[in-house]
Amino acid sequence: MSAVDALWAPLVEHGSQWCAPNVHAAAQWLVVDGTPWRAALTLPGPRNSYVVSPAGQYLDYAMEETRRLGPAQRLFSRTTLHAIAPVLRRLDPVLCLDALPVSTVLRPSRTRASWATLTEAARVAHPATPRVVRAIDSVTGADTLAHLTSLGYELIPSRLVFHQDPARVAFWSHRNLRHDRALAARAPLEVRTLHSPDAPRIADLYWMLYGDRHSTLNPRFSPEWLAHGMAAGVLRGEGIMHHGQLAAAYLSYSIDHVMTNPVFGYDTTLPQAIGLYRRLSLLALESAHQTGHLLHASSGAPAFKATRGGLPAIEYHAVDLHGVSGHQRLAWDITLRIARRIGPAMLRAAH
Repeated sequence: MSAVDALWAPLVEHGSQWCAPNVHAAAQWLVVDGTPWRAALTLPGPRNSYVVSPAGQYLDYAMEETRRLGPAQRLFSRTTLHAIAPVLRRLDPVLCLDALPVSTVLRPSRTRASWATLTEAARVAHPATPRVVRAIDSVTGADTLAHLTSLGYELIPSRLVFHQDPARVAFWSHRNLRHDRALAARAPLEVRTLHSPDAPRIADLYWMLYGDRHSTLNPRFSPEWLAHGMAAGVLRGEGIMHHGQLAAAYLSYSIDHVMTNPVFGYDTTLPQAIGLYRRLSLLALESAHQTGHLLHASSGAPAFKATRGGLPAIEYHAVDLHGVSGHQRLAWDITLRIARRIGPAMLRAAH
C-alpha cells in the first residue's frame, strides 16, 4: 500500500461521509493479485460531490457555474442543462478506480499490464457499472492516458487545469510573482507549519473559499479526515497568521515529482488588500520549489494562475463502458459525443 492509501483506509472503515458529508460512495478496496486498489462506488445522495458522481459534475456543478455567465449565456446554458438533465442523471452510478475524495488525483506511473489487470478485475466485480479513472492530463499522466485508451477506455473532458514549474529559473521572472514576493517582504505575516489540532480551522477556511464562494459540490472535508491525513504524514502544509489567528492555510500531498493542494482556503471576511490568496499561493509555490516538485495547481482562477507561470492543460476522465447497456449506456454515449464536440473549446475559452 502507498502512503496516500492512508487517506482512503478510514473511508473504507467509517464510510465516505466521515471524510466529507456530501461525498456519497461506498469506499472499498478492490484487491487484484494481492494488491489493494482504492475504489468508490457511487451511492444515491442529495447533490453528490463531483469527486464520485459524474452527474454531480456535469449537471449539478455545471448548473452552479452558470451563475458566472452573462444573462444570455446563462439562460441558454440553463435551458440546455434542464433539457438534458434526465440523460445526465443516468450517468450514475460509476465505480471510480484509483480513487481519492479530492479534485486532483495524483498517481504514480504504472505499466499497461497493471491497468489491464485492474480493468479486468473491475469488470468482473462490477460487470454492468461504468468504471472511471478520474483526473488525468497529458502533463502529469500522459502514460496513463495512453495505457487506458489502448485498453478501450473513452476519454471525456473534465476541467482546464494548470501546472507551475518553480524549478525553472525563468519561472520566477513573471511580473505578478515578483509583486507577490514584494508584498510578502513589505508586509510580512507570520507563517507556520500546520498540525492536526489546526484541522477544524483549516476545514472552515477551505469551505469559506471553495464552498461558500465557489460550489457546494466541492467535497466538504471533515476536520477528522484532515487531522487524520496530517497525523499520517500524507497531508502537509503551512498557514498564515493574522492578529493571532490562522487566516489562511493549504494542505498538499505529493506523488513522485508532482505536488498538489487539495485543501486551500483563507478567511474571506478579511480585507482583500491583505492579499491572503496571493500570499498562500506563493507559499505553496515556494514549498514546491524547495522540495523539487512540479505544482499541479488544479483548476479555477485561470487568469491568476496563467499570469504566474501556470501552463494550461485539459484534464480528462477515462471511462470503461465494457458490459454497460440500456439507459445508462445510452446516457454515456450521448454525453461523450456532446462533451467531445464542445468541451475542449469551452474549457479553453474559460482561459
